[in-house]
Amino acid sequence: MPGFGQIAEVQKEIKATTKATAKATAKATTKVVTADPFSALRTEEKKIAGRIEMTHQFIGIVGHDGTGKSGIVLDSFQKDPNRNGDEELHCLDFDLGASMLASALHEGDEKIISWNPWTMGITDRTAYDYPATHQRVMTIMKYIHHEITHNDKQVWGVLISGVDSWLEICTNNMRISDLGLASDGIEAADTRGAGEAKKVERQSDWAIRNTRFHQLTALSRDLVRLGVRVFWETHLRVVDFYGKDKSWKPEWEKKTNNYLPTIIWMESEVEEDEDGKVISTTYSARFAKCKTNPELHDQKRKVFVTKTDKSPVWHGLPELYDGSL
Repeated sequence: MPGFGQIAEVQKEIKATTKATAKATAKATTKVVTADPFSALRTEEKKIAGRIEMTHQFIGIVGHDGTGKSGIVLDSFQKDPNRNGDEELHCLDFDLGASMLASALHEGDEKIISWNPWTMGITDRTAYDYPATHQRVMTIMKYIHHEITHNDKQVWGVLISGVDSWLEICTNNMRISDLGLASDGIEAADTRGAGEAKKVERQSDWAIRNTRFHQLTALSRDLVRLGVRVFWETHLRVVDFYGKDKSWKPEWEKKTNNYLPTIIWMESEVEEDEDGKVISTTYSARFAKCKTNPELHDQKRKVFVTKTDKSPVWHGLPELYDGSL
């Protein structure tokens, strides 16, 4: 059994060790406290400063084919007096509308970048690989975001041409990849559940499709935060075609209206003579929604006029670049 002298020595060593440990802990704590926990955010703040003047342009453009949906965006890109020579317009062109218009009217403009969002399939049964197409769209949008935030790429705007195609892609992928109800796009299109395909049995399952769809919304919003104009262009679909309440609605996920601060409807009006012959067609843009400028709400602007045996007259939509929005 150790004597009192040995016990005293042990206690002395324990006390010294405890004191040294406490001193080291205090020193480490002091280092953590004195370091700037927000240094990364300070660096980010300096990088994004000055990019907030146009963060409010997240615009949906709806209308029938050939009513000038892509035209007003490309025209605004060309006419914006505040655009510098390095800024680009990126188009995710599902329906080729933006690409053909750019080729026909803005040939040689290297600042209009048209992306093909589709990924071809490898079998003879379907033209497109829907899961790969979804991933490609996500990758392109993330690439644009990365180039802006890391490489200081100058991007004036992003045009998604054919959001109705994106809705179809998300619906097919819900059935193919998420629920396992179909093996490819053909079976996914058979909503009767014929053959090996099955119907979507629960209403809650559609939340999967909607989540896929609004992944594009999330990426678009982040680009808007960086000062990029984002335009979603889609076609119209008829509701209750044979009923008394027949109407037209944008072909996108139904909650999309809530996410877009500005929605523009492209409309056309035909003028005929007394014999029923078309004299002219006037294409207009109507601001169906405009949270950033209430004075524009439900206002209509003449965009394009065609007349028999006369040259067409293009007015465009200056509100997209004159600061009205």
